[in-house]
Amino acid sequence: MAEYAYDEEGYNFLYFVISVLSLCLVPITLQSLYSAWKSAKSKNEQNLCQCDTCQKERTKIRKTESNRVLKQLFKPKFLFLIAGWFAVALLAYQVSFASEPVQQWDPYEILGISEGATMPEIKKIYKKLSLVYHPDKAQAGSERESEERFIQISKAYQVLTDDAIRENYEKYGHPDGKQSYSVGVALPKKLVEGGNSKFVLLIYACIFGLGLPYYIARWWYNSRRHTKDRILNGSMRVFVKELKENADFKALIRILSGAHEFAENAATRPGEEKLLKSVDGAIAQELENRFGEKYETGDENTPAYRRKATSLLYAYFLRQDFTSKNSSSAAKALLQDQGFIIEKSIHLLQGLLQIAIVKQWLGVASNIMDLQQHLLQATYPGEQSVKQLPHIDTQILRRYYRNNKKHIHSVQQILALSESERKELLKPLNDEEYLDTMEVASRIPQLKAKKAVFKVVGDKIITPGAVVTFVLKLQNIDAKSATENGKNKTISEDSDDEELLDDVTGKLKKEEKTEGTLPLAHTPYYPGEKKPYWWVFLGDPKVNRILVPPKKVTDITDEQTVQISFPGPPKPGTYTFSLFVKSDTYVGTDIQQDIKLTIRDKSDLPPEEDIDDSISEPEEDSIAGQMKLMREQGISGALQGGQDNQKAKNDDSDSDSSDDE
Repeated sequence: MAEYAYDEEGYNFLYFVISVLSLCLVPITLQSLYSAWKSAKSKNEQNLCQCDTCQKERTKIRKTESNRVLKQLFKPKFLFLIAGWFAVALLAYQVSFASEPVQQWDPYEILGISEGATMPEIKKIYKKLSLVYHPDKAQAGSERESEERFIQISKAYQVLTDDAIRENYEKYGHPDGKQSYSVGVALPKKLVEGGNSKFVLLIYACIFGLGLPYYIARWWYNSRRHTKDRILNGSMRVFVKELKENADFKALIRILSGAHEFAENAATRPGEEKLLKSVDGAIAQELENRFGEKYETGDENTPAYRRKATSLLYAYFLRQDFTSKNSSSAAKALLQDQGFIIEKSIHLLQGLLQIAIVKQWLGVASNIMDLQQHLLQATYPGEQSVKQLPHIDTQILRRYYRNNKKHIHSVQQILALSESERKELLKPLNDEEYLDTMEVASRIPQLKAKKAVFKVVGDKIITPGAVVTFVLKLQNIDAKSATENGKNKTISEDSDDEELLDDVTGKLKKEEKTEGTLPLAHTPYYPGEKKPYWWVFLGDPKVNRILVPPKKVTDITDEQTVQISFPGPPKPGTYTFSLFVKSDTYVGTDIQQDIKLTIRDKSDLPPEEDIDDSISEPEEDSIAGQMKLMREQGISGALQGGQDNQKAKNDDSDSDSSDDE
């Protein structure tokens, strides 16, 4: 019958609980610390835009995030981490004072001898220890310890001097012979036996019977709900169903508002209908006054979360601050929902873009990229892109037009003005605001397509069906230089220009590798920080098709070479493509230029050079000659041939020496 050896001192039980808690707490804590470190690093970078508008908006966002921080503190994950580490610290404190379990009784260890000791050695040690620990010879104050020690010594001596008892101990590990089977339980006896056993079983059932299966099922369910890009499958079904080839800005907003992420995390709360109606009224009035457009909020059949997402998106594009007139908690909650919708929309647009790329819809893909630019800059399509700059509004632009009869639409135009003209344009601004505006204007990257080449590996011309490598050299220049050179829109297409290529297979020149990183983008109204990048692709606007899928490029600080490989056209001829370099962050900085690809017939390929593939006969005295001879005549023939040749050489040398004499 099996006996259970309980952890009476609780020593092993404490270690068991600490181990289980650590297995759960360590990975969750590391993940949380990494996320916090990554977030703090992105916010504390020195290359953040420090203009007055960005700083004010960051302060505004921090105020709205105070409630978000409190919500994070009361999340189950955070509470579990706090309670778990507190329990680990408490258990570790108890372990430090717990006594280690008593080791198994060992007579050899008590007497201080080895297991192979002889009987005379055992008796000698016993007499020596008896003289030391006998109760009659114990010192004053140590009688009790000496007595207990003497009892253990006598017991050990009896076990080792009795042959039968000693045999039982050495065979079964116990003086009384074979014992019942013992099972160690890392639990105190009080927790298992008696009325407490029910609670122990309940805890085990909750952890391993309910908690672990629930966690695995939840993980599996969430993984099944999302695509590999962490977009809900329901949202992707909405995008695939509603995205059309002729979708414009308003259609994209309507499609984007149907994302299931908004229904789960930004649904309409009770009491928000009145506030949303006032927001819709302000949007309709603004669109009518500025653009002469009508605002469509959707009918009653449209779900409430879609109407709410649409309203908040339009309010963001028009830069409406609905908290200035209404500072209630509902308005602050609505502002938090708007931040979530804007930040999530940037991620959801990647799903829409994937669908457009798969279907090769050039117009829709371009509109989606433009929509991301407007989302990051909080600008409405059709208005001047110069409003990306801080402190510039419609009144400043109208005033300059009335005085100079000249429209200013882009950042490039501002930097192309003379110093006096810029000061005339920005006259309503003070010196600090003027410096803010000019600093942000110089911060916006302005790219120029310096050279573009189509190449085929190993051939000097491009033939039908060949794998073509498109090599583009991009240069980051200031806006003033771009405006001065704006008249020259043609890209150099010299197919013999080898300066672009070190190796067409994909290796860039060392001097053209990007060094350094671009500063974070000027996005004052976007709730996060953004690092700018660009999409580079080829398309044909005549048929509205993407010919070469977009490739992302970032950190173009000076010059960077981009290579894209694609299968060439199947027939000879000259094909006109459009090169697109579209920013994901800034409005009005895109490049669209025509570029030609010439496909020539295979008969125009130069003739291949003749290669001398003849192999000379090896000399007979060389290793190759010996091998050849072995193949032709066998080993004996080779040996004989080698001997004959050596003999002939010796004869020749003898005749030569005799002639010399």
